[in-house]
Amino acid sequence: MTKTTKTSNAKTTAADATNDARTMIMDAVENLQEKIAVPEAARDFVAQQAATAQQRTEAAQQNAAELNAETEKAAVSLIGSYAGFTKSLIDMTTANVSHAFATVEKIAGAKTLPDAMKIQAEFVRDSSKANLDRFKEVSETATATMAQATASARDAAAKALAQGRTAA
Repeated sequence: MTKTTKTSNAKTTAADATNDARTMIMDAVENLQEKIAVPEAARDFVAQQAATAQQRTEAAQQNAAELNAETEKAAVSLIGSYAGFTKSLIDMTTANVSHAFATVEKIAGAKTLPDAMKIQAEFVRDSSKANLDRFKEVSETATATMAQATASARDAAAKALAQGRTAA
């Protein structure tokens, strides 16, 4: 039994010594921390850098929001122009179909073959002229749409580039 007590006392003494050493180290660190002062210039520098980073973050967010708005405008413009372009194609097709049906009705009313051929020739002539005019109109619409889309994309890209430079 004597051995068990000596071992137990040795463990207690070692644990006490470890706790005492730990306590002394903690006290020393706490005393040292209280004595170490961060210079005011360093604190000001860190505060200034944090404020600058915050301002740049806010500016980048604002620039991103503006870029998004410009992109949305360009997309809406392009979609609106495309809708106008497709409406022109639909109108052209409707006019051609209506003209064809009107010609069929006229041919049905023709009493002779030469009358029917004359109606057919007029149809081809009128249809060709009308389609040429319609194709010119659709072509002009497509050209204007592409010019507008290109200008919008160019403006949005220029603004994005300028905003990117100011954010950096």
